[in-house]
Amino acid sequence: MHKLSNRFSYLRKVEAMFAVLLPLIFVVYWRKSITGVHWPLGLSALFAVSYLLVQGALYWQLKHRALLASARLPRYFGRLFSGFKASNLVLFGAIALGFIVQVMSTGWTIQLAWPLGIFLFAVLEHVNYYHYQLMYDTSSSALFLLRNRRLRKAALGVDLTRHAGRSA
Repeated sequence: MHKLSNRFSYLRKVEAMFAVLLPLIFVVYWRKSITGVHWPLGLSALFAVSYLLVQGALYWQLKHRALLASARLPRYFGRLFSGFKASNLVLFGAIALGFIVQVMSTGWTIQLAWPLGIFLFAVLEHVNYYHYQLMYDTSSSALFLLRNRRLRKAALGVDLTRHAGRSA
């Protein structure tokens, strides 16, 4: 239990730290960039990544607290994270629409490269949280991937499904 508690605590802290640091790093870098960046789409994409990382930090906090108390996730967990999942899709749709409008009106420019890359990272992070685990950073998770030759279901997605089944 101690090892799992440390893992949950580590994940919570790292996700919360990067929710703040990533936007700061990119904004500083973009301000110095010679080619420039499309700021509205860049900031929107950074917001999406930070929003997802905050969701991850909250999830690991709730898992950590439940583990320490030998309890289940709180009753509001399902509603909260189902709401997050839906709001992510709305946010992605709005950002994708922004890209479409921008490309249709002025064509593709190099200033859209960073925002598009960060937006795609946000989409992958959503998949990593709610659908399939994309990060394999421990030996046991890497062994699962090698042994089963398929992606593991995302922990948050599994907990969301379990919680929905329990409250039905």
